[in-house]
Amino acid sequence: MTKYQPQLFLVTPAFDDREEFAARLAPVLQAASVSAVLIAPRANDEASDSYQRDCKLLAPIIQQYGGAALTMNDTQVSGRSGADGIHLTGKVSEITDVMKRFRPKHIVGTSAGHTRHDAMIKGETQPDYLMFGSPFEHDEDHAYTLEMAQWWAELFEVPCVAMAGQTQDSLRATIETRSDFIGLNGFIWNHADGPEVAIKLVQEIIGSS
Repeated sequence: MTKYQPQLFLVTPAFDDREEFAARLAPVLQAASVSAVLIAPRANDEASDSYQRDCKLLAPIIQQYGGAALTMNDTQVSGRSGADGIHLTGKVSEITDVMKRFRPKHIVGTSAGHTRHDAMIKGETQPDYLMFGSPFEHDEDHAYTLEMAQWWAELFEVPCVAMAGQTQDSLRATIETRSDFIGLNGFIWNHADGPEVAIKLVQEIIGSS
């Protein structure tokens, strides 16, 4: 039996200084193999020039360490920043439209929605991945996220991202869903010993699972 080896999907936290955050991000990517990094916009900042500048700075750093740089929702920002793809949170019609324009050259992923029906409808568009749980730090119902991710991972071919919580217990529970990607945000950026230690710990936990 092949050992389960999920890929790591990192989401950037809220930050005020893009240069300072870039200096924090690079050592994390150097410390572990990260398949993709979603550059999350600051609050109410998705379509702004500030978000585009964030992405232009961070995308090459992510790519330097072998990861795919993903932006959120704004196709212009994705194109102008040189990102590898885009994460969408909107309706199926939006996903279908972006996929026609972006695939196969770029990655197009999407949030799965709140119900199994939502997930199946979005899955029918054949995105590169479906994300279960909020990409941001707080998930009001992580148990439901885990239930949905495990259901999807067991039955469907479209890869899924299961967002982990901020504790080791929640991380272990997320790994147990056997999702293709483990989504990481707060566990990395809020860890008491720092993000580099946290990302190495994630690898150790996965290796022992």
